Amino acid sequence: MKNQKNKSNKRIGGHVSASGGFLTAIREAKRIGANTIQIFGASPVRWSALLPDSETAKKFISECKINDINPVFLHAPYLINLASPKGNMPRISEALLERHLEIANELGAFGVIFHIGSRGTRPQKESEHLVAKELSDILGRIKEGRLIIENSAGAGNLVGDSLEEVGSIMKLVNNPRLGFCLDTAHAFEAGIFADFSKKGVDNFAKMLNDKIGADNLWAIHLNDSKTPAGSNKDRHENIGKGLIGEEGFSNFLNHPIFNGVPAILEVPGYDDNGPDKKNIETVKRLSGID
Repeated sequence: MKNQKNKSNKRIGGHVSASGGFLTAIREAKRIGANTIQIFGASPVRWSALLPDSETAKKFISECKINDINPVFLHAPYLINLASPKGNMPRISEALLERHLEIANELGAFGVIFHIGSRGTRPQKESEHLVAKELSDILGRIKEGRLIIENSAGAGNLVGDSLEEVGSIMKLVNNPRLGFCLDTAHAFEAGIFADFSKKGVDNFAKMLNDKIGADNLWAIHLNDSKTPAGSNKDRHENIGKGLIGEEGFSNFLNHPIFNGVPAILEVPGYDDNGPDKKNIETVKRLSGID
């Protein structure tokens, strides 16, 4: 996804609920002032998922277009663990991720963001090769749509907590339909992006471009962190209220590699109901958008 140079066209949104139906997500996006969204295509805690009916899908695509909500991202279920050394877990995880890619295609979504999972006792390189094969198989069977790896906070032998690990898997798959989603809180908590000064952001941007490629950064999960850099604890905070802080996000959001990438908030919100208008307005202000 190419960076947008026009700040007025910046895509800022959040993960919104579709529990009342996919059109509910559009209403929620409008309520909080979002022009890009992330949703679950089905329950995030179930191993089965149904494709949306054609009429619902057509209506969702139409309403997104009418309301200038794009891109739309799906987040895969948390159950998925492609790197697991346990029994048939990789196989059923692969099947579930494949189904959610099919759902994304039906809804006209840009792609599916997913966590790789924990390798447990499986060696790192063996895990990377296993995950790469699974992703290659999915993309080989499903001829449309994109899969988007999200970096982890680094606890419990999670695969994908560094740019090197994500980059290694992407190189093994070598498919233009596989991209990257940077979660700022996870990167901070994993200790790979501890410095959000202008120099620190620039250094991280150069490392990302070297290990993954700036053009492969398709989404940003824009989250502040409640826990310190290197803590490996996944605890999100509202923008500017955590340990990254407003100055850090201003440096990040105005960097040329990051300023045109769709930003999805996964923050607790000021009423503890998830991403809200106040957080989105904060991002706009820090981005220099009037």
